[in-house]
Amino acid sequence: MKRCMICQNPIIEVVDLFNFFSPISDVCKDCELKLTFNHDARRCPGCLKILSDEEQECLDCVWLSKNYTLINQLYTIYDYQGLAKDLIQQYKLVGDVAIAQIFQLPRSIMKQYDYVIPAPIHPNKLAKRTFDHVTFVLDSQNIKYTQIFETEERLKQSDLSKRARALQHNPFKIKCDIELENKKILLVDDIYTTGLTIHRLAELLIVRKIRKIDALTFARG
Repeated sequence: MKRCMICQNPIIEVVDLFNFFSPISDVCKDCELKLTFNHDARRCPGCLKILSDEEQECLDCVWLSKNYTLINQLYTIYDYQGLAKDLIQQYKLVGDVAIAQIFQLPRSIMKQYDYVIPAPIHPNKLAKRTFDHVTFVLDSQNIKYTQIFETEERLKQSDLSKRARALQHNPFKIKCDIELENKKILLVDDIYTTGLTIHRLAELLIVRKIRKIDALTFARG
């Protein structure tokens, strides 16, 4: 009997005419329910931040708009909390690459773009982690992407305050010559928190007269 890749409990699946030829899921129903994205929450339409009752507009996007040209739309799979947060940390920090299977990327959305471009990882971090946590997911799902960015070595962003992150200079640069004029670009990263990483990457593309820049992340912090 197949077991859930998360909790290791047996996966009990009722077979009917609709799923007879479908492979059995790697995740049990109980764990699926814990991997959530709250569609009922009041969110910013652009960055998907859950807004408090006091927020009439997204203060994160207001701040970003004063310093960057905002991306058009963020897509995400999960809210960065609970089981999803635990699994992402286990995937990135422990190197449990089997967890990459839970990040089922929306192909119907991704095929609308001319280029899928992942956020870069510094070579030193790659050597320490032994894998690129963003491109590993893309590779495992046979999704074509183009890596045009490289990055300076940075302090661990999750250890910095929002203000400290904002005061950093843009650590990214484009490492290759590529024609992007009038192209639709989808940036891919693991977690969208402050939006600085995505918008610093987008900043380098906007000057190239692209048609549209959106972003896709595994989770929304």
